[in-house]
Amino acid sequence: MNVFELSYLLRYPYVFLIILFVWVLISHSIAELRWNIKYRVLPAQGFFLLATDSVSARKGDGLGLPLFHTTVIGRSSSCDIHFKSRLIAKRHAIVYLYNGEWFVRATAAKIPVYVNNVQITNSTSLNNRDVIGIGEASVVFVNEQQSANEAKLDYVPYTEIPYYPKILSLPKLLTAYLAVNLFTVMSGLLIMTMIPGKQKEAVSMIGSSFLVFFCITNLYYFLLPLFLKNLDRVLMLIIMQLSVIGMLFQARLQLIAEMNTPSTADQQIHFLYSQALSILIAFLLLPVIAAIVARTHWLEKIGTACAIITPVLLIFTLIFGKGADAHGAALWISVGGMSIQLTEFAKITYLIVLAGFFKNRASRRSQYIFAGWAAFVFLLIFMLPDLGSAMILLPTTLVVYVVMTSEYLTTLVILLSGTFLGAVSFAFFPHVQRRISGWTTLWYQVNDNNRQIVYGLQAIARGGLFGRGVGNGSPGGIPLASSDMVFSIICEELGLVTGLCIVLIFIIVWLRAAKITVTSHDGYSSSLALGIGTLAFVEAAIVISGVTGLVPLTGATLPLIARGGSSVLTIIILFSILLGLSARREKGEYHL
Repeated sequence: MNVFELSYLLRYPYVFLIILFVWVLISHSIAELRWNIKYRVLPAQGFFLLATDSVSARKGDGLGLPLFHTTVIGRSSSCDIHFKSRLIAKRHAIVYLYNGEWFVRATAAKIPVYVNNVQITNSTSLNNRDVIGIGEASVVFVNEQQSANEAKLDYVPYTEIPYYPKILSLPKLLTAYLAVNLFTVMSGLLIMTMIPGKQKEAVSMIGSSFLVFFCITNLYYFLLPLFLKNLDRVLMLIIMQLSVIGMLFQARLQLIAEMNTPSTADQQIHFLYSQALSILIAFLLLPVIAAIVARTHWLEKIGTACAIITPVLLIFTLIFGKGADAHGAALWISVGGMSIQLTEFAKITYLIVLAGFFKNRASRRSQYIFAGWAAFVFLLIFMLPDLGSAMILLPTTLVVYVVMTSEYLTTLVILLSGTFLGAVSFAFFPHVQRRISGWTTLWYQVNDNNRQIVYGLQAIARGGLFGRGVGNGSPGGIPLASSDMVFSIICEELGLVTGLCIVLIFIIVWLRAAKITVTSHDGYSSSLALGIGTLAFVEAAIVISGVTGLVPLTGATLPLIARGGSSVLTIIILFSILLGLSARREKGEYHL
């Protein structure tokens, strides 16, 4: 029995391990999200509003009115604090937590809101015992910690913050942890066995890469939660699983059946070195970024800088980018013999700006400012043209916008505007026309515009449910097999079941982001977590839909799996931020 026959038999353990991994984590994530929605939507610890007059409120009737990280005050019954007075607007004011401080602002420019009898025009920070005037009502902002300090008393939070019981999560986390580590060990040994014996350098590089990856990820899994309490271990497992699938198939595509000449072998090893370097840099940055996000409010402070950096990155790419002849869009910039894609890093800065604008129910003025900025960004994206980024960022923006503002009609208008921009891009950009033409002719003819998708679908069909085994596929005829079409190769060699499990893994990512959104103590953290989770899911969904012919190919790549140093670095930075957000703690909280 040779190694490829062995690989054919090993497809069953591979599929079993990934099914086990996905099953335990998706059931755990759904259960934990439901539990947190039921038990963790709690008022802020040690802060509340105290009504000081006879105007009755729905919650408290003149007693302490609880504050959430974003609290809407007004006459409407949908407000968090409801005052029964015609002098108060339906949505009159918003009190919110941002950058570790409490602020109050009017919901519209013409609505008067007073702090200590002085009318405010912008968001104004609140201090202990500040009096907020809303119509004929007034409330006092109370900081229990500061009041206790002034009275020289010890302060203890009056409620404990509940956490999902560890007895329910530990068995599932342990099962997923063992599954992903066994998957990693099997992958490293199998790929080293498949490499031709004369390629000792490749064997050494692959072996050391898998060993370093195994050690670093396990070290992080056990040590990071000790320094960052409540860090999301499920996200760590997701990063491990997606990364090892990417390492396995990138090594397989670059080294197996591709080394026909020494020069080709050297070139493939160079590609792997570049990919391995990106992963190494990303994993070295991971704990640093997670710690900064968890223990500081640094991200909140760089919003203005990111608003400038985002279009600058796109303009720089527009001027100096290369690759239009091969890929239809000039998105790559050569630096020291390596290519980087600045548009990938622009996604990070875009999400930081998005979260800053929609950390609460943004005013009309703020919405117009964001709309103007975002329109300029999308104009630059269409000028590149980068159809993939546009299709990823627009749905992400809409999800964050509608959740954080509840502006359903405006969301519909934005969606229609996006459709119009798509029509404009089709009319003016030949690159987009070719992709749409290939997609519309996919099922009745094979041409240069759809050949890539057709061959990818044939590969998926050849794989069946359980695949042909790693190394037994035929990726040679599929253009850009290691980047755009890697999902087809995975389905051919590990089956459609594995492909479905990859889809479910990205659903788990979104569920974890939704959990962080629900449990975060401020609107900025909620907005940013929702944006990151949505972007990762939308990007994966668009790539997989393009490969399977459901939408036109966009040029986007499958996060952490497809070849591309910039995309790998970007997605791990985003996941690092998400890990940091999961470990943010409210001041004064303690655990059960």
